[in-house]
Amino acid sequence: MKKNDETNPVDVLAEDGMNALKSGDIETAINRFKRAIRMAPFRQDIKDLLADALDQRPLKKGAIPQKEETEEEEDEGEIEEEIIPPQVVQTPQKGVRIGLWLLLFCALCLTSLGFFFFFSNAIQNFITNLARSKEDAQISPADREAAALYKEAELLQDQRRYSEAILSIQKAIGKNPTNQKQFETKLAELYFGQAEIFYNRDDYPKAIASYEKAVEHNPNSAEYHYGLGWANYILGRKNQSKRQRAIVYYEKAQVAFQKSLELEPDNIRAKNALAQVYIAQNDAAKAAELYRQIIRQDSTSIEAERARRALQSMGMK
Repeated sequence: MKKNDETNPVDVLAEDGMNALKSGDIETAINRFKRAIRMAPFRQDIKDLLADALDQRPLKKGAIPQKEETEEEEDEGEIEEEIIPPQVVQTPQKGVRIGLWLLLFCALCLTSLGFFFFFSNAIQNFITNLARSKEDAQISPADREAAALYKEAELLQDQRRYSEAILSIQKAIGKNPTNQKQFETKLAELYFGQAEIFYNRDDYPKAIASYEKAVEHNPNSAEYHYGLGWANYILGRKNQSKRQRAIVYYEKAQVAFQKSLELEPDNIRAKNALAQVYIAQNDAAKAAELYRQIIRQDSTSIEAERARRALQSMGMK
């Protein structure tokens, strides 16, 4: 066929290749297609033709097709390495599948942990409730009644209804509960609260009576002894004109403050109060010693400043 000068050389090579392919000259067709692709590597139609020609190329068993050692064949060999029959591009589906499996595995692990903690807590609660049920079964009716009265007393205490709360605890103690000490401690606490109310009303005799009850039911509270001592000291001051009566109150205050210091040796308030009792009893030496102890113990405290003024007024250091 005649080739016009204006004809595209790529199309000419492609047409020659197709003619050679039709006539059975496979090698010539391959040669033409390769040259055309070299000139126009973007032509997919020519690449497809080359792939068809390569598929039709006959191969001898155990033989490798010989290449002509020409510059053109070498260049076409380079193209042959680049022009590969269309293949299906492998997408990274395998990696995606692995990622999905890992995600599923993590979800299963988290779910398993959630179930584990849920069931472990459920089992623990079951065991706790079972043990509590056994304990409840072992509690005597008297203990149950005493516990109910104890709760009732606490509610009354919150409302500052101490007289009623004291009656509830006394009824509870009358049931002879197993934990007798707990009820005694609560009764002392109620008497102390009642004493504080009387003290704030300046009803010192009633306050002393309640403080004494608090100390009776809980003798190991330094605070209860201090309250008892201070109420007695105030009554001693109020009865200065009745010297004998005042002496009795001062002696009771002295005993109470000394007991408070036995329980809490570093209680500065109790030391200061006892020193004032000694002054009221005209025992300046003992009072001065206590004031010096207060200053040595905490020289910057309010009690220390009071102790210094007291020593100065006594003409001592």
